[in-house]
Amino acid sequence: REHLNAFGQRQASKKRRKSRTAFTNHQIYELEKRFLYQKYLSPADRDQIAQQLGLTNAQVITWFQNRRAKLKRDLEEMKADVESLKKIPPQALQKLVAMEDMEDPQGGSGPISPSLSPRAFP
Repeated sequence: REHLNAFGQRQASKKRRKSRTAFTNHQIYELEKRFLYQKYLSPADRDQIAQQLGLTNAQVITWFQNRRAKLKRDLEEMKADVESLKKIPPQALQKLVAMEDMEDPQGGSGPISPSLSPRAFP
């Protein structure tokens, strides 16, 4: 953070924050791959991953902390979406499904369209 001195000039604060780490696609891929089956790392695992990916121990620690927080947020959001869907009367859901069937006459098993996304409901 910067502050103004008596002459209106900016002076840097004593503590400078480290700049944001820009992970490469390869680093993210490897970190995500590991996160799929291991949410918490032992110190030895951390050292090994940090060395393998050219990161510091602190960067690996922080990445896993942030990723666990993101997972928690995503799960809470999905739970809220399910709860909001439960509040919709079955007839309204049937209408939405019927409208979707008209848009996709083959009844494909592809991903749910945005029109059926829980986010479409208040």
